[in-house]
Amino acid sequence: MHKNCNGFTFVELLVSLSLWSGLIAMLFAHWTIVVIERENKKIETIANEILYEAMMNEPRVNETVVVRGKRTFLLFLRSNERCVRWEDWLKRTKERCEPLLQ
Repeated sequence: MHKNCNGFTFVELLVSLSLWSGLIAMLFAHWTIVVIERENKKIETIANEILYEAMMNEPRVNETVVVRGKRTFLLFLRSNERCVRWEDWLKRTKERCEPLLQ
């Protein structure tokens, strides 16, 4: 009776929907990782700017707290280095140091 039926069966529909939903879930997970890393890179750029400004302009103070937007950066001296410390989106503490200019 239904020999030449060209439609999808219910099983084929379920298989295709599960494949598509798996693909979308994987893409969404990777997309969120990319977005978080972009934001972390922006924060790192701000920290580099703060460190550069401190190296060029500020007198050598032991510790300074700088707030930019919602982020807090800590400038401090370590032996003969000027360092900046901050926390990224994943709550990891990051630090960057540069030798002091003579």
